[in-house]
Amino acid sequence: MFGYYAIAIALVVISRCDSAFYGDPLPDLADVDQNFRVERMNDWQQRKSAKEVDNWPKKETLDRLGQVSGVATSRDNNVHVFHRVDRVWDQRTFNLYNIYNNKNGPPIANDTVLVLDPNDGKVMKSWGANRFYVPHGISVDPQGNVWLTDVALHQVFRFKSDQLAEPDLVLGERFVPGNDDKHFCKPTDVAISSSGMIYISDGYCNSRIMMFSPEGHFVGQFGTNDQMLVPHSLTLLETDDLICVADRENRRILCYTAGLNGEKSAGKLVFNVQHKQLGRVFAIDHIGDILLAVNGPDMNSVPPKGLSLDLATEQLVDVWEPTTGHLEEPHDLAVSADSTSFFVGQISIKSQKKIFKFTIL
Repeated sequence: MFGYYAIAIALVVISRCDSAFYGDPLPDLADVDQNFRVERMNDWQQRKSAKEVDNWPKKETLDRLGQVSGVATSRDNNVHVFHRVDRVWDQRTFNLYNIYNNKNGPPIANDTVLVLDPNDGKVMKSWGANRFYVPHGISVDPQGNVWLTDVALHQVFRFKSDQLAEPDLVLGERFVPGNDDKHFCKPTDVAISSSGMIYISDGYCNSRIMMFSPEGHFVGQFGTNDQMLVPHSLTLLETDDLICVADRENRRILCYTAGLNGEKSAGKLVFNVQHKQLGRVFAIDHIGDILLAVNGPDMNSVPPKGLSLDLATEQLVDVWEPTTGHLEEPHDLAVSADSTSFFVGQISIKSQKKIFKFTIL
């Protein structure tokens, strides 16, 4: 999570992707005229601008949160927060070989996962005590299973929604970093298709996206030739057969074929999205073919803020920021299942407001 890199690459589209935006196919970019770009932008701005919800969550919820590393939503629109309680990831956390320096110490004693009411932000449930060392990513799949990554453990966990005491699937070897098909090195995020295919961004010291079967068997990997620098967040556009990656230190979003529809194999680079306002992109999600992205701190003076980008035209259609606090170190975001709101968590230690709710107007 440390170090800054700058790679300037012109915004290009690598190839065409046939997909849907509110039922319409994505056009070939060569055929997109300025009128179409304006129409798309106006349509989003008129119906899909984002505004922060005041007084969310409750103060008692904020008082429980440490560094919020991950945010996810489930089909019931509940908000799942993965946080580090009183633990902080800093320059002393790992050695030069990416091994956790305190692996003989205890895991975080308190609950690391909070489930929040989407309406008032109250804690409905909490769990995950005495298991995790440095929490990172959280996802909830269509079946309600909760997926978590721990960068200290170099592992990915799946928990059944009704069996939260123990994971029913564990990928990676405890405290052992690696780059083969049985190891990760600080894995960051997980995306899961409705058919159960698993995509894992790996990670802080590997530059790849790994695929696993629903049973947890290694299927393949891709992105290794694209010079990613910290693939940090994933979002799956399943109807478009796309898996998009926040390539954080390269300040871009890469979208690959997901290989779900049987027509195309996984891992073909389709979109390489960059924008002058897209800084170190920490997290992404989507509403239709609109990508939501959040920037973190950047030495190149691109301030932390949220962006909405139209994948069909590569145009910036909205910029959003909170009104009740500041995006100081945003780290993850998640769109609600009904696409009416989204949530942003941040790891800033000094900020009292570690999670925000935005509504889609």
